[in-house]
Amino acid sequence: MEDFSKMNLPFGTQSPDFDVLIVGAGLSGLTSAVKILSKEQSLNIIILDENSVPGGLLSVDGSRFVNTEQQRLITFLNLFHVAPHQRLSNISRLKRCWDLDRGLTSVPAKIELTRYIDMLDLRMKKFQSARYKLRKRASTMEHHICGSLFFNKSRRFMLNVVELVCGVDASEVNYDEFMCVCSSCGGLRMIIDLYINFPGNMFEISSKKLVSAILEKLKNIGIYTNRKVTDVEHFKNYVLVTDSSGNRYTAEAVIMAIPWNNVEQINFMPAMPERFRAEPRVAVKSKRVITQFSVSYSKSFWDLLGYSGHFLCSSPFIVGHENRPATFSGYMLHAPAQDGDVRRVVLQQLAKHFGKEMLEPIDYNENSFGLSVTLHKPQIRPWNRIIWSSSSAVGTYYRNLMGGAVDSGLRAAVNALFVVRPQVVGWKDLLDMQEKDLYKSETPSRVKGLLSRLNLYNVTFYSVFVLGLIFLLNLGYQRSS
Repeated sequence: MEDFSKMNLPFGTQSPDFDVLIVGAGLSGLTSAVKILSKEQSLNIIILDENSVPGGLLSVDGSRFVNTEQQRLITFLNLFHVAPHQRLSNISRLKRCWDLDRGLTSVPAKIELTRYIDMLDLRMKKFQSARYKLRKRASTMEHHICGSLFFNKSRRFMLNVVELVCGVDASEVNYDEFMCVCSSCGGLRMIIDLYINFPGNMFEISSKKLVSAILEKLKNIGIYTNRKVTDVEHFKNYVLVTDSSGNRYTAEAVIMAIPWNNVEQINFMPAMPERFRAEPRVAVKSKRVITQFSVSYSKSFWDLLGYSGHFLCSSPFIVGHENRPATFSGYMLHAPAQDGDVRRVVLQQLAKHFGKEMLEPIDYNENSFGLSVTLHKPQIRPWNRIIWSSSSAVGTYYRNLMGGAVDSGLRAAVNALFVVRPQVVGWKDLLDMQEKDLYKSETPSRVKGLLSRLNLYNVTFYSVFVLGLIFLLNLGYQRSS
């Protein structure tokens, strides 16, 4: 619990206009609003979001993939009658279009990549996202990848995965940080399935249907878009929030349901306590943004060429899949300066492999977001009346994924209720605040661990060393005889 006597917060003279103010209308913020209203409908709630439409990353029409282990997320979806359904995929009968599958080095590159992923998953058990214990001299993921993988194909794949998961370039992510984030999602292979592979055993939901169902349930509360929060003044009895247009709002509790790199752009008065501030090395900004797109055509041109529509290009990094017949959805990682070129680049890459017809879609939609940086310990403890949320900032369960957004939203809602209506919080609500250790694999044996470290580099080195030693011993034996 917080020690309020040591906070030295001033006492405000205004009466709060709202019970709870939520900054961010993504899945995490919307989950908090739903949870709070389910416990106490009389509470006055307002949501502010800097984007033009609510929903965050779910605002672009398309499919989102979940696995059966994300039980909290599935339970939450069932509240809105948006139950995940088995993915209808033609992956099993048609080939995928991956640059990793092309070229003379594709087979050895995929073999070493598979071994590398298995090696990291074997070591995953000792890392936990909630504890986030880091070594002082852990190598960067860029160094670890380049030292373990020989082929450029497999290197580029892993470098893109690290940036996608952690929000910054692999040169700014150390090994322990990456493993802590992966452990919250059940391992690296699970993350790759959810972000890139989209296997046929996954379940999918319609993002548009989910957002519409949530907004219908929240139709009686105010959700204001294009309202970027710039200043937050913290008092003992309420919080004063100011947006970029100069509008001021007062609330008994504030939920910051935005990524931590966005939180750090807000001017807090008084300044945040030291334990909430990122270390200088961690205070880095994402160099690229993610643009989600959805493209519709008159027919599935990829299907006519024998492709499933499952698409992967490592440079530029584009991932796509057939969302529904004749509709292609996916995302692209790029520099902010390339925002205006995303459509052209995406369509050119698709036309390169699926035919020139891909250059003339019937409909095209896109939306860009900054990557969420996860290079810090999850901020699960609130600061008096300010409560942290969002999948990347707080999630200890499927961090930076939909499951983490729901998990952090539920935890933030319970913390807010403790501030405004503590009497309505029950023991079942406290279960929503418990941390989970998702990675429950058995501890590998030493032999299995050592074998997992073998790669093209060290196998070549030890082979040359042994052959050289045999040659020298044979040469010495010949001279002595």
